Amino acid sequence: MKNTYGLLALLATLFLSGCASGYKQFYRPAQGATAEAIARLRVAPPPDSPIVERAQPTEAQVVIDAYAKRGYVMIGNSMFNSGRPESEGSAISQAKEVGADLVLILSPKYTGSITSSIPITTPTTSTSYSTATATAYGARGSATAYGTGTTTTYGTTTNYVPMTIHRSDYGAVFFIKQKFRLGAFFRDLSDLERQELQTNKGVVVRLIADGTPAFNADLLVGDKLLSIDGLPIQNSEWLMSYLQDRRGSSVALKLLRHGQYLEKTIALNP
Repeated sequence: MKNTYGLLALLATLFLSGCASGYKQFYRPAQGATAEAIARLRVAPPPDSPIVERAQPTEAQVVIDAYAKRGYVMIGNSMFNSGRPESEGSAISQAKEVGADLVLILSPKYTGSITSSIPITTPTTSTSYSTATATAYGARGSATAYGTGTTTTYGTTTNYVPMTIHRSDYGAVFFIKQKFRLGAFFRDLSDLERQELQTNKGVVVRLIADGTPAFNADLLVGDKLLSIDGLPIQNSEWLMSYLQDRRGSSVALKLLRHGQYLEKTIALNP
């Protein structure tokens, strides 16, 4: 049985060393995060070593918004359940491979244990020995002969070794520092807001990235943007497309804040 456990340990070592990192195997790029798009969006080339931060697992949108406020945009993530330890070094290596500026490593969350048994079959042999004598009689007397024989039987023995695997959820989120045109994130109007404004046109600011033109112009979360350069804002998708076409220029925004109409002129980043 001692040899059986030794063989089991060797097999487990070979299995683990031959498996790819879960952070690499289960990496999923964000929608639209192609190499070309990432190169266009990022502020600077990827660093030699990404910033490494750690957090407890939480709601995905909360994480994305928290980093967007700091100027980071998600380019991909790795989320998986594993029964083997996953090192932080593997997450950092994956961050380097995808060109991330920052990797957020989520603390592993234990999800339970699985107990099973593994059959280990080993060869067995048994050998038996025999001896015999024979006496022959003739006219000139008798003669005695001695002989030995060996018989070998081949077979196998199977032992069942119990094994317990402790499984955990692992995760990492990969970000780049984004080059923002305006630095504001929007949502479309709710039905109640459309009723209050008596229009279907407009958007609401839901997040402002620090240090961006929107931040420096004192746009605030909750501002209702109604028009840009005199044009009614159709929805958030329309506004993002308009801002992309106007990069490097100044735009005039009309907005509503706590019942008061305001106008702001903001220079967009190129």
